[in-house]
Amino acid sequence: TNVDGIAELKDAVVKKFKRENGLDYKPSQVTIGTGGKQVLYNAFVATLNPGDEVVIPAPYWVRYPDMVLLAGGEPVEVVTSMSNGFKMTAEQLERAITAKTKWVLLNSPSNPTGAAYTRAELKVLTDVLVKHPHIHVMTDDMYEHLVYDDFVFTTAAQIEPSLYPRTLTINGCSKAYCMTGWRMGYGCGLEPLIKYMAIMQP
Repeated sequence: TNVDGIAELKDAVVKKFKRENGLDYKPSQVTIGTGGKQVLYNAFVATLNPGDEVVIPAPYWVRYPDMVLLAGGEPVEVVTSMSNGFKMTAEQLERAITAKTKWVLLNSPSNPTGAAYTRAELKVLTDVLVKHPHIHVMTDDMYEHLVYDDFVFTTAAQIEPSLYPRTLTINGCSKAYCMTGWRMGYGCGLEPLIKYMAIMQP
């Protein structure tokens, strides 16, 4: 089988993004990994050069900075506060960006804080990112379906279409379906990125 996923599975991912997120992808824009962790890592290894920076809101899932370091990059932590619901503000994001920033990593709903950005809160972040065309956006949407009350999940490429060419949208099955041992993650982005991620996948 193809190292980054069988055709039928990629077709299912394409349909999921169209049905649930209003995002249009082709199967050639889909990569499958053994969990979201591998998809994240493959993306970093395929794109980071020594000294490239990745902006990561903190608190964060413990593996994010380690994967950046293993790929030769530099994690840049943006420390959020309980008073703001552990959400990164537009001002904090702007301050964290430099000429070396390669990726901004967004995780909503967040592991470990549970912080979930509303559409309006995410829009102010995407407005900042639009102004910096050298930056790519990585969204870890693994907890998309673990939301409560009247909260409506949205993701960056859905909110700001101009970021679509610069965004890798990552998701998976283990959290959505409460099957933590089901190691299947997937990501969608532009074909050149997906191609090089497949090359990096063992």
